[in-house]
Amino acid sequence: MTDLNCLLAGLTRLLGPLILLILWHRKTGARILPAIAALLACFPVFIIAGAIRSGFDHSQWVAFHLKQGLLYGVFEEGAKFLMLRYLLTSYDNRRDVVTYGIGHCAFEEIGAGMACLNLIGTDRAAPDILWVNIFAALEGAASAIALTVLIFYGIQTGKSKIMLPLAMLLHFISNFAGGALTMSVSVIIRTLLTAGECFAAYRCYKAMQSPFEDEIQTYHSNF
Repeated sequence: MTDLNCLLAGLTRLLGPLILLILWHRKTGARILPAIAALLACFPVFIIAGAIRSGFDHSQWVAFHLKQGLLYGVFEEGAKFLMLRYLLTSYDNRRDVVTYGIGHCAFEEIGAGMACLNLIGTDRAAPDILWVNIFAALEGAASAIALTVLIFYGIQTGKSKIMLPLAMLLHFISNFAGGALTMSVSVIIRTLLTAGECFAAYRCYKAMQSPFEDEIQTYHSNF
């Protein structure tokens, strides 16, 4: 049963973003290219951040997670801002921004999914591995998408000096809670934090609605 749970947990992490992308594309007509761009952008971001993190002192537990949380908060959300502000300028539809968020979370889910699959046959997996990973997949996707929407809202409204640091701060808190605190405390904090992010992102998403969006249906190609 443990091996089956490892398999299901791994498939959940690996296939979840793809299923979400397909459903979002079919429902809204959002273009897929932003998801691919986000996935590719994550490679240099995580490589550079990982290289920097390797120099951190692991002996100071709290200090390590403070620095790690800040590092990834700045790098990941900063990369989103640069991509959306300067590179993907033709993808300025709010639906496409959600697609970008899905692509970003997909990169993180690949590593998590492979980690679950690598536990098959080792007898080292926790009994609750499936439920923990289902929660992590849902929370991670919701947070990645919400923070992406907040950053894009800042770009569209000229409020990036507020929204970008806010996204970085929220990312930092989530990372720190997930790494430095106990599982039960981390789950509570991250659940409440992500719920707040999603509420704020929903309000921003609605605020960016075009007056003609419901009257004109534009069907994009897959890319």
